[in-house]
Amino acid sequence: MPSSIALIIFFHLVYSEAAPDSEQIVEIPQPTDFNITEIRIGVFNFTWKSNLSYNKDYAVHYKVCIGDLGNEDCKEEERDVAHFRRFISRGVFAKVKTIVSSGNRKAESNWTIRNFPLSKGITEQALQNVSCILYNFDHINCTWETAKEVPDDAQYSVYFGQRNRVFPCHQFIRNDQRKITGCHSKKGTAFLDKRVHILINVSGVDFYSAPRFRFNPYKIEKLNPPENITIAKKPDGLHIEWDQPYSLITNQKTCFIYEVNLSENERFFETLEIKKDSTCSITTFDTTTSYSLQIRAKRSSACRENLFWSDWSKIITINDRPPDPTVPLVVIAVVVSALFLILLKWKGPKVLLKLFPPIPSPTNKMKQWLEKEDIIQPYNPREHPTYIENIIKIEENEESDTL
Repeated sequence: MPSSIALIIFFHLVYSEAAPDSEQIVEIPQPTDFNITEIRIGVFNFTWKSNLSYNKDYAVHYKVCIGDLGNEDCKEEERDVAHFRRFISRGVFAKVKTIVSSGNRKAESNWTIRNFPLSKGITEQALQNVSCILYNFDHINCTWETAKEVPDDAQYSVYFGQRNRVFPCHQFIRNDQRKITGCHSKKGTAFLDKRVHILINVSGVDFYSAPRFRFNPYKIEKLNPPENITIAKKPDGLHIEWDQPYSLITNQKTCFIYEVNLSENERFFETLEIKKDSTCSITTFDTTTSYSLQIRAKRSSACRENLFWSDWSKIITINDRPPDPTVPLVVIAVVVSALFLILLKWKGPKVLLKLFPPIPSPTNKMKQWLEKEDIIQPYNPREHPTYIENIIKIEENEESDTL
């Protein structure tokens, strides 16, 4: 059958060239078995059969067209073989036709049309605003927003792929409502300078959605903050040096830019943008003032600029003043006073009773004695008689002694 079709096609093309005004019609068979196979995350192989055997007298090639599912507007492309590869994020509409040519003459078959959905029972836009950050060489974080029609109890499975290696999501990220909005994973080895592919499966009782995404590492790489920052005080100001951060893409010195932030007493002071060199000098510097210094890094546009700045480095204090020795004493006094007030409020009456006990009341006998009317009056000497004592001295005669 293919040989007879080839013969008819050949005679048709030759005859049409000899007599262009004739209306000979030859039907070119449509491609059959039009299918797609996912060879790695997001990369699909489109294949079909042309039903034509090879013949040196004419050439066979194909015209393909791929567009968004539900939209037949697409850009036509020509292919020489009955297969091609394409990255697909969501479901697509695809069609293919066979073209037979000999010299300047061509004959085309009808289109073979197929829809290849990647979801069922839910919109192809179930996940939106998917973004990823690659950091620490082998870590990746991805976040997304879910459509309103995706229920909170939907099940997720996420896979990352680079080259021929695939690894799953290790930890899901949830929002305040406990809804999954992202994924964190660790590859185990450093990412390569090749596209990272991501498959996110969202499924439920009567629906599923499996969009694919891909990112270039150079765009989503977030560098680590600069380290080993050294500061030298010189007569003309400060001389600052730091180590260039490592990048998966390039380590050329001219491919990095830096921001140096100098602040005074936690107040913004100055931010300098440094290109190429991992050093800078600051002349507007007061040796009597305390400053805080931080540095962050990013790849420049000259070397495939990334989207994210690194985090700021650890704070380095310049001209750090010794702490005031009176501050701890003041803090201690305030704490003790606060504790005393709390204790006084909580057990105030009991504490006051212990510190200032009440004066005891007199006994009943004492009360009765004090209430009598014949109480003891004070002594008055005028109201008492005076007694006079007479003393007589008798002397003996010496004569009586001799008798």
